[in-house]
Amino acid sequence: MTKINFRSVAKYFFSAVFSVLMIFYIFYHLFGGADNDVKTTPAILVTKSNSTMLDGYIIRDETVLYSSIEGGVNYLFENGEKVNAGATIANVYSGEGAEEVSDKILAIDKKIDILENSGVSDKATKTDSNAIDNKITEIFYLIRERMENDDTEYGIYRKDEFLTYLNKRQVITQNLTGFEDQIVTLIREKETLSGQLVNLEENIVTDSSGYFYSDVDGYENIFKASLIADMNPDTYAQLVDSDPEELSTSLTVGKLVNSDVWYIVSEISREELRKFSEGNSYDVKFPFNADTVVRMTLDKAIIDTESDKAILVLKTNVMPSGFKYLRKQNIQLVEENYTGYKIPANAVRVVDGIKGVYVLNGNTVSFKEIVVLAETDGFFIVKEQPTYIEDEFYYKKLGLYDNVIVSGKDLYDGKIVNVSGGDS
Repeated sequence: MTKINFRSVAKYFFSAVFSVLMIFYIFYHLFGGADNDVKTTPAILVTKSNSTMLDGYIIRDETVLYSSIEGGVNYLFENGEKVNAGATIANVYSGEGAEEVSDKILAIDKKIDILENSGVSDKATKTDSNAIDNKITEIFYLIRERMENDDTEYGIYRKDEFLTYLNKRQVITQNLTGFEDQIVTLIREKETLSGQLVNLEENIVTDSSGYFYSDVDGYENIFKASLIADMNPDTYAQLVDSDPEELSTSLTVGKLVNSDVWYIVSEISREELRKFSEGNSYDVKFPFNADTVVRMTLDKAIIDTESDKAILVLKTNVMPSGFKYLRKQNIQLVEENYTGYKIPANAVRVVDGIKGVYVLNGNTVSFKEIVVLAETDGFFIVKEQPTYIEDEFYYKKLGLYDNVIVSGKDLYDGKIVNVSGGDS
């Protein structure tokens, strides 16, 4: 009878079992099982701002320009254009219909301005169209809301911006090259109208250099730059409650802004004031001006000892092209900007005390460290990580366009998984 070597049998048995387990392990990690699909989204670079919304009042050194007679005005400079002392900024014409012709020329100038601002990049895509659609919807509902509250001035003020975005959308969706033909037609129409102004009565000449604007609001002699030096809560209250001067609109032809320095004065709570410091510079966003951002210095902060309020005086000499200096407008005073990668909050994990996310490289899962800067609307803004030149451990930290896993089961570093359709 053959003697069985139980040690050899056990050896072969466990070797076979181990081989089967190894094969199962390899296949498990190669194919991951139907329940191990993951979805990803790329880490994109964004900038988020924390800001305080305030009512702002614009103060500039302004001089109203008058004509000695009524008539049609033909402007020789664009709004915001710098003029020298002794320059003729406008001509005044008499005669039947001169004022009507002048009004038509101003209307044409506005149309040309809108069309010139309606162009888009040759590389504009459907994504750009979606962003424009969102902006159109936003402005529409803002205008409707404000006009329902009898603030018709707001609607009038943003009408041109609204039309500009409609034109931009038309360029993209209808594959237009632009509005050059319409602009040329309007310029010719303007030249024809200008030729009808023949009875020149007066030249409007500047006494000093400055920046020309054709519009006046009656506050030029009320919101004076000379008030800034002695600004206090009482001065601010008087400005806010003041009524505009009754100017003779038939004789006003515009105004000259005598300096590129201008100010915003705003009321703020003392609690909010803690976020800002005199002498520091901040970004100020102007929603009424298509979210134009102007860098301004906090010139002074004036505490109201009889209330929990304070007055901010912001100063700049930056004059953005096409900026509309509406006397009162909302502003967003930006406390700080966060620039980093935007990732879903539900993707964040803590592994061995380190906060990070799982990312997918090919079909392999990796854990990468993050540093959270801010949280907003279900997303984190995380620190932009250094490159390999700056940090030898860069590969352990989240990088730009890394595919962050937003759904998946039993994730761990080194796991091999199936890849289902991601968010991008």
